[in-house]
Amino acid sequence: MKLRLPKRHSVANGADAFLVHLCHSLDSSIPHLRTFFILTGLAAAAARTGTISDFLFVTGLLFQLAIWFQQWWIRQRTR
Repeated sequence: MKLRLPKRHSVANGADAFLVHLCHSLDSSIPHLRTFFILTGLAAAAARTGTISDFLFVTGLLFQLAIWFQQWWIRQRTR
């Protein structure tokens, strides 16, 4: 007896389509979030808020690192 696997459906249901759209919109908003967090962190540091400014600035730097790594990874795979 052979094991029969169900065929994959190319049309996603509502929840799957929503998750795909949500993930795509989050991925495309990372450069904007990076800029927002870095600038907000600098403004918070000027206001001497302490830990909050550190958190915001480091979050912006981590987004910058993620963007750089993604571009580097794509370049390495296409060589």
